[in-house]
Amino acid sequence: MQIKRFVRAFVKMIIILWVLSTITFILMKSTPGDPVNQILHVGESNISQSTIEATRAQYGLNDAWFVQYFRWIGQIVQFDFGTSYQTGRPVLQEIVFYAPPTITIAFFTIIMVMVTALPLGVVARRHPNGKLDRIIRAVTSVTVSIPSFFLGIILLHIFALHFKILPVSGFGSPAQLVLPVIAMSIGMSAYYVRLMRANVMDLYRSREVTASRLRGLSERYIFMTDILKPALVPVVTILGLSIGSLIGGTVVIENVFGIPGIGRFLVDSIRARDYPVIQGIVLMLGIIVVLSNLMSDTIVLFLDPKQRYLKTDKGDAHMSTSTYEVSQ
Repeated sequence: MQIKRFVRAFVKMIIILWVLSTITFILMKSTPGDPVNQILHVGESNISQSTIEATRAQYGLNDAWFVQYFRWIGQIVQFDFGTSYQTGRPVLQEIVFYAPPTITIAFFTIIMVMVTALPLGVVARRHPNGKLDRIIRAVTSVTVSIPSFFLGIILLHIFALHFKILPVSGFGSPAQLVLPVIAMSIGMSAYYVRLMRANVMDLYRSREVTASRLRGLSERYIFMTDILKPALVPVVTILGLSIGSLIGGTVVIENVFGIPGIGRFLVDSIRARDYPVIQGIVLMLGIIVVLSNLMSDTIVLFLDPKQRYLKTDKGDAHMSTSTYEVSQ
């Protein structure tokens, strides 16, 4: 059973990555402009036609599109994403160089979201319609709709430019992580607070909890076993699905705070039409998203082993009621 699940997930991952790489290749090839102009900086200096032709031959740009496509697929299989037009270094080497800031921001954002959202969601449910619950719902209703880049600009003006208690930009010290992580986590935390509250509320009314109370089990045991673990299942599922949007958010945040990460490098590469770098970054982000979804599936099976026997797609059974509640 587990082998079939693993094989199915692996085949799905391969198909998704193939589709993503194909779409990326088509988009790059349909973009106007000649990559040789970026490689040789044509226009900034006098470049002979023979040099231009030699460069096109060197990068295989004179080959038919299908030859370039299959060469690109063959390189991907070997984890060879080509060479950057800007630096002349391997794309994978560039990605590894710029990845640490992005990974660090994403990691601490997830930690911040879990540390704040899960307890607040549970507390809000334990005092339904009370003062604290109303405050939490009011605050999350506002913050869930505010873009992270707008929060980043506000935090930057308040804490870095006005009070001057935190760095304006850069990466290298814990202080430089504070504002980007807060800007990224506020909106996400608001959503997960509402999701966790809705999940806990549903489970408190479930037949399993009623049956456990009739058996005389303690409220602590009921909460930990029949409420908390099942309530985490849709949270973990959606968190795995939202890794893509989280990484997409870092693209904007890194440019707001001047952080030299993957996001800023991607924007610079788009401006320079550095196609190999763009293709490599998009594909690597796709791999991260697919692997994070696979990891979330594994965690869900640990939290709720019954999920392995369900025939429905992930999250359908558990999310039907909670998704409606979150939107209220």
